[in-house]
Amino acid sequence: LDKPLEERYYLGHFIGWPRPPHASVMAAEDCADATCKLNVRSVLLAMKGQEPDMHVDVDVPYLESFLGLTSSVFCFVPRGKSAWSSRFFQTFFAGCIPVLLNDRYEAPFGEFLDLPSSTIKWPATEVPELVSHLRQMHTETVHALRVGGRPFRCWYAWYPSTVEWSWIDLNRSKFNETCAHYHLQNAYVAVTQLLAPKATKSKLRFYGRGVIPR
Repeated sequence: LDKPLEERYYLGHFIGWPRPPHASVMAAEDCADATCKLNVRSVLLAMKGQEPDMHVDVDVPYLESFLGLTSSVFCFVPRGKSAWSSRFFQTFFAGCIPVLLNDRYEAPFGEFLDLPSSTIKWPATEVPELVSHLRQMHTETVHALRVGGRPFRCWYAWYPSTVEWSWIDLNRSKFNETCAHYHLQNAYVAVTQLLAPKATKSKLRFYGRGVIPR
């Protein structure tokens, strides 16, 4: 999936339905199309037929969407309808550089992962300026972002348990080739690292009214 840059003939990729901003930001009827900058999805889709180096469309067959994803340098990740975004995670496996276009979205594990080394987060209302910026980006910078994103494939993956796969099968799988240190770098380890500081530090195991502390 991780094609080299010279085999990626699209600058940007986005396949999805138009969707107005969240009701907490603006009423849907006041931001219904690409004339409203906050309707980021519509702004992206408006590039169809206007920007030949952009692979954008509303609804296409899965294979076409997949080929566009793996043949693009940057993948746009605007706001969706849920609190999480599979679109963001899949970009790393496709070797595509994610461009977050959601001012309120914070990518997971940013507490210890160097997100700027692999990801671009751009103001959602400045898509035209973004396209110009991406076209002028130096090849060395693009390459560095792609390389920086490779370890994220492991951190954003839940590896199968021994109940699901035997040890031998796991080591023969493509997953092991993608994440050589999967046992140290995976979503489970990341969540554990974030939760560990929140663990209680109380020295008393049992306490309460009428209970002798011990």
